[in-house]
Amino acid sequence: MSDRVVALTDGPPIMLRRVRRDVARLAAWLAMQPGHNWVLASEHPYDFLVSLLAVWHAGKQVTVPASLQPGAVREATAQADGLLDGLGTWQSSTDTATDMDAVLRPFNAERSLLDLFTSGSSGAPKRIRKSAAQLEREIVVLESCWGGRREPVFATVPHHHIYGLLFRLLWPLASGRPFDTLMCTAPEFLLARLDAHGPGQVVSSPSQLNRMPDLIDLQVLQGKATRFYSSGGPLNPTAAGCFQRILGTAPVEIFGSTETGGVAWREQRDGDDSWTPLPGVQIARSAAGALVLCSPFIDDDAPYETNDAATLLDDGRFRIHGRLDRIVKIEEKRLSLSELEARLVEHPWVREAAAIVLSEGRQIVATVVALNDDGQLALEQLGRAALGKRLRTHLRQWFDAVLLPRRWRYPDVLPYNERGKLAADDLAAMFETTETQRE
Repeated sequence: MSDRVVALTDGPPIMLRRVRRDVARLAAWLAMQPGHNWVLASEHPYDFLVSLLAVWHAGKQVTVPASLQPGAVREATAQADGLLDGLGTWQSSTDTATDMDAVLRPFNAERSLLDLFTSGSSGAPKRIRKSAAQLEREIVVLESCWGGRREPVFATVPHHHIYGLLFRLLWPLASGRPFDTLMCTAPEFLLARLDAHGPGQVVSSPSQLNRMPDLIDLQVLQGKATRFYSSGGPLNPTAAGCFQRILGTAPVEIFGSTETGGVAWREQRDGDDSWTPLPGVQIARSAAGALVLCSPFIDDDAPYETNDAATLLDDGRFRIHGRLDRIVKIEEKRLSLSELEARLVEHPWVREAAAIVLSEGRQIVATVVALNDDGQLALEQLGRAALGKRLRTHLRQWFDAVLLPRRWRYPDVLPYNERGKLAADDLAAMFETTETQRE
């Protein structure tokens, strides 16, 4: 097999020959270890990729913690046989090993397992088991939809969740695209990496793309960022419109989850927020209004009912109207928190919004709102109380008074975690101080 660049670094690139050598050596080391289930907690994406492939080549099983925070790693390791948190440990014991490329054999993709965890909005993370075969099938579909170009892949998201693992590491590796080992934590850093190694495609998230038009002039990305991907939640239509207008195309949004894998995609244009199922994914709607899937990326052949409220369109596409499990009752009245958030974002002062229910003797709605520039100016001029009343007046067009938010927070950005999710605990923590607005 001819050599090629697999990964970009802040130094010399990593070539395919080195990948094969490192995987073979680690697989040989793992084969001599007694443990079967190995936790992967490597912060460096190249180390993580090598460890994943080596565990599978050694005929063993992988567990990826819910996060790479020490507590999450400890919890995962307590239920496993070993920990791989970098290449240094095993390399130090195999420095004299010879090149093992010749003994690297294909692994059984159906039997090579990977345990991931959901990043649910509340409660303990749920363990989800995937096989390498499922991931391979998804990679084939992604390549059929957006393949053809061999540009490098840059990322603003971590590699240790299903979206980052597929889009940042495995799909680039399988399709011959180099991936950048550095995570671009700010638009200026992304621009510098594109200047140095681009043009290229960018794997990102709604929380980052929603803010990008306010942080840099998107025009500087023209000809450098050829495509943006986004997953983890809906992209703000205003932000999508900025990318469409300035760069000629909106980001490709991927709808899916750890449980389901990829489900559908869209590029928001002219207010069209409908989703197109990925090839091989069949959709239906349950009696309760939930989206139902049959997918090659799910273990069970039986239909999988999601918690997403959906409307099916005549052309085979569908629309999502929030989570059914985010329907709450406030004083016996039903409220969709997703709908309330969407209505808030329609206000000309609001960039993003998140709603939760707090128990303070009785249940009340509390809302965290990230304001745009006009909203920040209004906050300075009107004050917190008057701004909250304006937003409540806006919401009163659709919601009964008892359902309107009674507490507010106005941070610069919403408290997204490293996976681009909003955890209920993080939102609730914002109301534990006295700096809240009560109506």
